[in-house]
Amino acid sequence: MKTAEAFSVRVPAAARRLLEPLARRARAEGLALYAVGGCVRDWLRGGSTNDYDLVCDRDPAPLLAWCRRAAGGRAEAFGQFGTFRVVGAGRPPLRIDLAVARRERYPAPASLPVVAPAASIEEDLGRRDFTVNAMALAFNGPRRGELIDPFGGRADLRAKRLRLLHASSLRDDPTRAFRAARYACRLGLRPDADLLRQCREAMAAGHAARLSPHRLTQELLRLLAERETRCPLAYLERWGYLALFGVRPPSPPRELRGVEERLCAMVLALGSRGKAFVDRLALERRLSGDLHELLRLTEEKRAARERLPIHVLRALRALRPGLPACALRPLFLNGSDLEALGLVPGPGFRRVLERAAALQWRGTLRRRSEALAWARRHAARLLEHGGADGAARNMVR
Repeated sequence: MKTAEAFSVRVPAAARRLLEPLARRARAEGLALYAVGGCVRDWLRGGSTNDYDLVCDRDPAPLLAWCRRAAGGRAEAFGQFGTFRVVGAGRPPLRIDLAVARRERYPAPASLPVVAPAASIEEDLGRRDFTVNAMALAFNGPRRGELIDPFGGRADLRAKRLRLLHASSLRDDPTRAFRAARYACRLGLRPDADLLRQCREAMAAGHAARLSPHRLTQELLRLLAERETRCPLAYLERWGYLALFGVRPPSPPRELRGVEERLCAMVLALGSRGKAFVDRLALERRLSGDLHELLRLTEEKRAARERLPIHVLRALRALRPGLPACALRPLFLNGSDLEALGLVPGPGFRRVLERAAALQWRGTLRRRSEALAWARRHAARLLEHGGADGAARNMVR
């Protein structure tokens, strides 16, 4: 058996500490174990990773318990043909994907693939997106230490070239155009002529337009998780893929780093077109609600009744630097405050509170004491008119 030093790829020490005991466990179970895809690519570039994509020649379920203990986190099974994920509890979390080698067939453009077990690791690599992601490193068995690179990924890395594996790649899966933009920018690679041709053809033939809102949304969120967003967005605009969102989503400010705050900034920058953009996305209800609330606040120019989520606050501070600090705090007044002034609850309460929210947004009411004093000054006039419902006109001056 080859020693660790005999590996054809320099594997970081932390990765060896994790994967070599796992490889011995796999061998005891009669399984061949390979590291594949992004981790191998990053090792070849001299980097490290907390994200391991591992492939076995048979069902990897016997390795799941060991991986869960090693990561100190949770495990889940998903998909078919023995696919598992283990996510650790650290920050950043250790993630291990375990799968059986498989091949894929796409029954229609932009459809999800039909998968079946592969006859070899080479066949598994042939289903992947780019040559630089279609390499494997054997961790046990007679090929231990061997870099398996049937499509020239190592040479493409050296040439700084981003190349698709086959001629129908973007017909089968147009989301690969989004991945191409991310990888080109993150890894400093140049998309080759065939990739550019397939990008244009997938758009012209309508293949990209068949992507579901869920898949488009996931690609956008992955892009927003990149360190730099301007570069991949520029590629996608050049290739025409931003048109799939109905409007051209702008780049968020560089100082924003979180995915949700970047999305908030993107929506806020769209202004009146922001609602249609949000409605086009397949977002979880909480985040969709936050985005609609952000748009409502900036359209109506009123302080919110409740505390704003941190990602909304950060987007507002970045794109509306002139807003006073009080505009971003929860509304200083509530219905109980008006009742304490002797006002009878009624529909007019809402108009009174809306006026207070507008004054707080523009900085006229900078703290709760000022808001209470503002309400007291109008209390007598309100009571003379029979409460808030009839007297809101006097308070809203």
